[in-house]
Amino acid sequence: MKNLTLILLALISGYRCFAQNQHISPTRNPVVIELFTSQGCSSCPAADKNLSRIIEAADKNSQPVYGLSFHVDYWNYIGWKDPYSSPAYTERQRKYSVVMNTESVYTPQLIVNGKSEIVGSAKMETDRAVVEALTEKSEYQVVLKSIRQQEGKISVSYSVSKVPNGLVINAAIVEKNVSNEVLQGENSGRRLAHRNVVRAFTSNEAKKEGIIEIESPKGLSASSVVIFIQDRQWHILGADGKNI
Repeated sequence: MKNLTLILLALISGYRCFAQNQHISPTRNPVVIELFTSQGCSSCPAADKNLSRIIEAADKNSQPVYGLSFHVDYWNYIGWKDPYSSPAYTERQRKYSVVMNTESVYTPQLIVNGKSEIVGSAKMETDRAVVEALTEKSEYQVVLKSIRQQEGKISVSYSVSKVPNGLVINAAIVEKNVSNEVLQGENSGRRLAHRNVVRAFTSNEAKKEGIIEIESPKGLSASSVVIFIQDRQWHILGADGKNI
């Protein structure tokens, strides 16, 4: 119990003490955090802030943590259509529910490296999952080599350290900071801010080397691309990201 407390306190302070006391190699395992959220959900703003907190701590300490905010569409019926929502993101969450054998989908839900799921606003549980994921050995080294924009498309070239048989490579175009006024629904009258909102997403068969093309979202600003590979159990085995 004492060791667990020390680990959690170190993570909250920005991973610094944890890294020093546990003598972790500078090459850490990439961690992909997927937050399923909605502007129509009154419980979600706390989770949005939690994701932002994690991203800021990771950036400050050069940790390979990639936060992705997926806005689902099943809250849109109550009167406010989340402008960042997509049925494709709802479907992705439902697939996680199947492979993880959870009873239902819900918001806010946070998934770490495709292996553990947590209530998105639960800071302690989130921190513990991130620490554990950082210390695991990555099975594949994924390198995002270059990003090109032309004719309304974004092309991403990548390489993988070994042949990824039977794996899927995902690419997310992420807008770093967005905010807007919510006029109806459970968050009516609030201005909500979000970090790393997924504006476009695609999945392809993973190869040793390849190129992924994605249509560039309209009005995109201050963005990045995150790529990551998953196995058939949806465990994330490697990731990389770069600013556009």
